[in-house]
Amino acid sequence: MVKFCDKCGSLLIPKRNNKDKITLLCKTCKVEYKEGYKDSSYQISSKIKHDEKDFLTVVEEEFDIRPKVKTECPKCGHFEARYWEAEDRKKEEWETTTYYRCTKCKKVWSE
Repeated sequence: MVKFCDKCGSLLIPKRNNKDKITLLCKTCKVEYKEGYKDSSYQISSKIKHDEKDFLTVVEEEFDIRPKVKTECPKCGHFEARYWEAEDRKKEEWETTTYYRCTKCKKVWSE
């Protein structure tokens, strides 16, 4: 059950008082509702329980979907690189430049 403050409309937070009864506290305007609430209707917990689906999966490897081609890297001599094309404006015309990135040393060059 969720209750809201009558004064400001903020969410009321359950708090256990010294008589082991639960009261509801407004964190915004500091109003405390001392009505008798049963222990079973509110749970006070400082630890959040997460499901397995709530965790983020971190992929350590770099994910590259660009196609591979067999060409020699000018830096390390490896014979595999990924490539892509981009249009560059040279003078008055558009030219297409092919860029390569070595799968081993990550050097980028163009032809």
